[in-house]
Amino acid sequence: GEVVMEETLSRVRDEVLKSSQEGHITCAAALAIARALSIDPRVVGQVCDELQISVRSCSLGLFD
Repeated sequence: GEVVMEETLSRVRDEVLKSSQEGHITCAAALAIARALSIDPRVVGQVCDELQISVRSCSLGLFD
């Protein structure tokens, strides 16, 4: 697996928290964060898990 720098992870956390509402984030928002930070969407998924934020409405089934 790729090693993600702690500073990147903290940026992901900030973005996830900004984009989430009531403990949920949309798949599109999660993918947009991944793209903006040039990281694997699975990393965003892991951060969401860590923050206990569920990813909603994923058409690709990446975050089920």
